[in-house]
Amino acid sequence: MTMRDHSAIEELLSAEVLGGLDDRDREALYREMGEHGPDCAECRQLRDEYGEVAGRMAFAMDPAPIRPELEEETVELARMRGEAVPYRRVRGGRAGLWLVRRRHRRPHILRPLVAAAAAVLLFFGGWAARDLIEGGGPPFDVTTARVVTFQGEAGDLAVAYRPGQTGAYVFGSNLQAPPSNRVYEVWMFQEGTPVRGACFRPKPGGTSLTYLDANLETAQQMAVTVESPSCPSAPTTQPILTADLT
Repeated sequence: MTMRDHSAIEELLSAEVLGGLDDRDREALYREMGEHGPDCAECRQLRDEYGEVAGRMAFAMDPAPIRPELEEETVELARMRGEAVPYRRVRGGRAGLWLVRRRHRRPHILRPLVAAAAAVLLFFGGWAARDLIEGGGPPFDVTTARVVTFQGEAGDLAVAYRPGQTGAYVFGSNLQAPPSNRVYEVWMFQEGTPVRGACFRPKPGGTSLTYLDANLETAQQMAVTVESPSCPSAPTTQPILTADLT
């Protein structure tokens, strides 16, 4: 039996959760699901899961004013990474941004970060997420945050933090899965000395959202290495992703 590709359906469903589908996008979603037929179990599962996420997000987030510069900074961040950024507004005057990748000769919406929670954090800016984050962490208002992207071939990763304050969120998509007996470990480098941050494994589909109980003001770089589940106190492998905080 041939396995069907559900990536386009999942990406369109994630945008639907955020209120980011126009009529053309919605028709594309229905067309994709129609091609799979009414008996596609994975389509039903994706629809149910994203419906649940939408319900949870309604109770997990509190509105906050959107900093005017956030829209421009997010667009610039995407341009720096070589990605096109369509801009649209959704009902209620709430501004929405979503990144589009050009892959396999067709655009793909940036995959959701932990079922769209981190996408809301980054691209809607005026919301604080609760209950959807690995490692706990307090509600985080990204309107006052600095967002820095990691460089490397292991996937898309970024960190959001407020300079001078404790607490940061590392979020990613399209992350390669480490071996079954390994995890990813995040490090902060202070004057060349690595400081342990947190360990995590990407969710199925390569997404992650992890809280760091750390103040990044004194860190100059960050890195991710592949480590044992014991989360060693010093790196034992070479970094696969790095970020410059200076």
